[in-house]
Formats: sequence, structure tokens, C-alpha cells
Amino acid sequence: MALSKGAKVAIATVVVVLIAVVAYSLIPYVATTQVKDLKNNQTTYIYGTVQSRVSLGNFSAFKLNDSSGSVIVLWNGTLPADGSRVLVHGTYRELSPLLPGISYFEADSVLNWPI
Repeated sequence: MALSKGAKVAIATVVVVLIAVVAYSLIPYVATTQVKDLKNNQTTYIYGTVQSRVSLGNFSAFKLNDSSGSVIVLWNGTLPADGSRVLVHGTYRELSPLLPGISYFEADSVLNWPI
């Protein structure tokens, strides 16, 4: 027996939704750079857990941890909650080649991305 047009549309919709859910869950793992692999002046996405936050006047920052390490993220928007999982787009900066290990990630966007 052939499927009706309505049944075909329903099946197609379910397939599209399933693909979207799988893609959503894979983006942080496929399209991001691990903290340990960041290079000076590299613009990329990073994904991890917010460990701590600080806000002083117009200055806002939080520490982002992933499975490889942590980095300080500078952000001018609303700070994400401690413990939240976020996807961050921005540029990694080292303060000086003379001071290795002193670096930060300058965020252009911060999205809550719970998985």
C-alpha cells in the first residue's frame, strides 16, 4: 500500500528534525578548536563550561574550561551563568611573546549551548 501525501510529509518532517537535532549536538565538537590548540590571533569557535565570572564596570570576563584546558574570555554582553555550557566565537590573543601563557579569548558572541 502506498503512503498518502500527508504521511510522506510527516515522515519527511521527522527526518529533517532528527537531522537538525543531531547537527545541533555535533556542532561544538566538529566546528570548534580546543583551548590547548589555540594560536595567537586565531579567530575560531570554542566550546566549554563556564567556571567563574567577573564583572567590573564595562569589563566582563569568565573562565571557560574544555577537556584540554581553560582560557579567560572577555565579553561585553550578559555573562553566562557559572556551570553553563557555551559556544563562543572570537579571537585568541597572547599578550606578548615575551610573556608566554598570559592570554585571553576576545569574544564576538557567546551562546548558551546545552548538550
